[in-house]
Formats: sequence, C-alpha cells, structure tokens
Amino acid sequence: MISRNKKPGTADPSPKMPDPGCVRVGPVAAIPDLLRQHTNDPPEQILAEIGLDLRVFDDPDNSISFLNVGRLLSLGEKRTGIPHFGLLVGQQAGPTSMGQLAELAVHASNAGTALHSMILHICLNDRGAVPTLTSENGIAKLGYAVYIPMHEGIRQVCDAALAIMGNLLRALCGETWTPAEVRFSHSEPHNTKPYESFFRAPLVFEADENALVFPARWLQQPLPGADIKQHILTVKRLTTIEAGMRIDFQEQIHSILRPLIVSQTCSSEHLASMLSLHPRTLNRRLKEQGTSYREIVGKLRYEVAKQFLLDTNMPLIKISTLLGYADASVFTRAFRRWSNISPSAWRMQNKQ
Repeated sequence: MISRNKKPGTADPSPKMPDPGCVRVGPVAAIPDLLRQHTNDPPEQILAEIGLDLRVFDDPDNSISFLNVGRLLSLGEKRTGIPHFGLLVGQQAGPTSMGQLAELAVHASNAGTALHSMILHICLNDRGAVPTLTSENGIAKLGYAVYIPMHEGIRQVCDAALAIMGNLLRALCGETWTPAEVRFSHSEPHNTKPYESFFRAPLVFEADENALVFPARWLQQPLPGADIKQHILTVKRLTTIEAGMRIDFQEQIHSILRPLIVSQTCSSEHLASMLSLHPRTLNRRLKEQGTSYREIVGKLRYEVAKQFLLDTNMPLIKISTLLGYADASVFTRAFRRWSNISPSAWRMQNKQ
C-alpha cells in the first residue's frame, strides 16, 4: 500500500515545478542505476552523449525534457542491449516517485478518487503527456498519451508509464489487483516475457492507445487511513501552486485533445465544453493566438500518425481510420501536405 511516513500537510515550501514539455526526474530516477548495472560505461559518460549532466538525478524534483527522456531511454536500450529498458525503469518507480501527487493518493477515500485527483493535478509532475481514466459498463481504463512532438524513445516512455501506473494501482488496491488487459500502441517485441512477468495479464500490441484495462469495481477500493479533510486541504494547496505555473492556453488544449484524436470524439464543440467555453469563445481565443482548432488537430494527427508509422506495422487503412479519415487516400493526401512525402515513404525512411 501507499506509504504514509510523511507528516500530513507538510510540503516543500518552495516546490520545483516542471517546465512545459518536461517531467519530474522522480519517475525516471532509476535510469543511472540501471545503466550502472547493465553497462560497463559510467552513467555520466552515457548521459553526456545527449548533453545531460548526471547531477540532474540528484533531486527527484528536478525536471528533464520529454525529448531528453526519450533520447536517454532509447540510448539506454542500445547501450544495455535490453529492448524493454523503459519497462525496467518504470518497474522501479513506486507511488513516492510521484512527489506531491502521492499526497493526494494517501488521503483519498478510495482508489478512484485518488486516481482522478492525481490526473487533475498531473501538471505538477508531467508537462508533456496526459493520463486518462474512464469507466463504462463495469470496465475501467487508465491510459497515457504523449502530446508533445517526439518520436525517439516514445515506445520506451510509454512502457515506463504503463509500468508506473501498474505499480500505482497495486499500491492503491493491493497486490491482488491485476489488469484484465494491457494495451500498447507499439508493435509486439520479440520477447514478451518481461511484460508478461510484470503485468501478469493478456497483452495487446499495435493497439490504438497505451492503457491498463481492469474491472471498474477496483475504483471503489477503500484506502485505509483516508483523511477526507486532509485530502481537500491538499487539493486546495496544489491548486494554489498550479495557479502560479505557466500553463498557456495551447498547452491545455493539446493535453485535452491528444487522447481524443483516436477516440472518434474529437470536435471543437467537445473541446469547448471540456474547457467550459462557448465554441465561439474558443475560436476567438485561438485566433488571437494565431492558430485555429483545425490547425491544432492537424498537427496532433500528424504526430500521432508518425508514431503509428514508426512504432507499429499497422496498414495505412487502419491508421487512417483511427485518425478519423474517410479512407487511406484522404489520409495520404493530408500526410503529404504535412511532410511533402507519402506516409509509406516516410515509414521506409524512418523505421529502424
């Protein structure tokens, strides 16, 4: 279960917040030790290859860009020869790696409240991806989607995130919690045993999302020692901290739209309602920032398309359907407008 060693209500008087496009070091803090265990080169030398200083890992509240996390995980895979390097990193990250977000889980009344609260305040930990929690017909789904443009190491990033979420759910619900299914948006690796051993559940590769699927009844799992008053105070304190963060309008929109891109629920009306805005107000604010809903969706579709082309063997017709295009020819024309090259040619040039 989640540790309660920290005195309730205590907090760093000057907490460090991740910048846009960055994540706290805490969830990926195991990288240097894993490099020490599985390579002959010192980790500071390996990190220096991508311009990182090992000292950034001295404090779990330091932040590191998503792009560098992806590069580092990709480099870790190459230097250690471990294809599931990201999974190993995530396995080492327990709830305490989540920093201040762990306080929300400690004081919540049940697992569902803990997860919803952590997702609502995820910007305190993660400014490049968005987790989602849905529940329908007795099935819950905890997903994770990267919304900033990145491709190197994104497979490893998502593997790490799924492992971290698995650790979190086991901490909240107990070791008997097991997912009904684990979905990966990348191709099936040659060796699936490390995934099977950790998740202990059926694995689905080349899915349209990265997600843990489990019975929704686990969301009602009560948390021992819950303190509703302290939970409310913690939410208020974190909300105050967030008010001082530089979260611009477009970052909000990208974090909301990314999970919707492949859900067939992506529309300006839906986005406006999630932002508690009138559609005309949304369009006006986007125009003031020199962009539009259509332009933002196009860029996000392009990023998601490149991820599917790079990390899966999905046929173009399936990718076009997932992205909401009428057929593969429409998708191909759109992709060519973005990149001046067909999706098939782009895949051949970039796929390893």
